[in-house]
Order: sequence, then C-alpha cells, then structure tokens
Amino acid sequence: MGFFTENEVETFDFGEAHVGELRFGLGPFYMLLDNVKILETNSCNRDVRTMRTNGLTFRIVDPQVLSVIEEGYKVYNADGKLQQEVPDRAVDPEEYADLCAMLEEAVVYEIKKEDSIYRISIDGEEHAYTLEIKGAGDSEEWDRFMNL
Repeated sequence: MGFFTENEVETFDFGEAHVGELRFGLGPFYMLLDNVKILETNSCNRDVRTMRTNGLTFRIVDPQVLSVIEEGYKVYNADGKLQQEVPDRAVDPEEYADLCAMLEEAVVYEIKKEDSIYRISIDGEEHAYTLEIKGAGDSEEWDRFMNL
C-alpha cells in the first residue's frame, strides 16, 4: 500500500463509503472500504482539498466488541397510523460471522471515535446496524488519491 496513517480516523469522511469486506469478533477488526473521502487535514493529503480513495483498509488495534445493535424500525400504513414497531436488538456474538458476510456491499453512515470507543453505523440491505468497538488505536492504509 502507498499511504498509511495511525490514529487519524477524524481526518476521513466515511459517510457513503461502501463495505467491500468486514471482519470482527474473535480476531482483529478489519474493514475494506471504497469511496472514502480523505480530508485536507489528513497527514498524507498534500492537496488543499478533500480527495477520495477506493480500497482503503481500516483496522482497529486490540479490538473489544462492546455491542452490535440491529436498529429497530416502525411500519406505518398509508394513513400514517402505526402498524408495527420493532425494537432495537442486540446481535449475539454467534451471529457475527453471518453479519459480516451480510454487510458486504453495505453503505457506511459514519465512523466516529470518542475516547477509545469506535462507533460504526452501517446501513445493510434490510436493516441498519451500529457497532461499538473499544480499541487501542486505528490504522488506515490505501494506494492512491483520486479526485472527488
């Protein structure tokens, strides 16, 4: 890979990034992402404007999965009356492998870091998910910069 950063998650805009691969659970946390925006504040960005890239690998160092939540939803009829309400659901660790496969080609809403907690919001084909992962740091690796 041509470019590498550590602990610079805030210098990327992951909104509308596409998940090529996702792995988490008992081993390392790893995401392969396309359509990631690299902000002008990134240490590798020599331009004075936001750029983008495909094939960015995002890793969390020493990950500990705190929670994986399948977001609930409400169903209304044509008159606006509530028909069904499905609450948020905690995803069991036994389901992580299937969830990783299901979220390939999903779209990322955001990846945010507060202290040592990473909050990753992903919109799957049928449901949205929020992952909270505690980690000792992060790294990002990619090959090239592209124009927006």
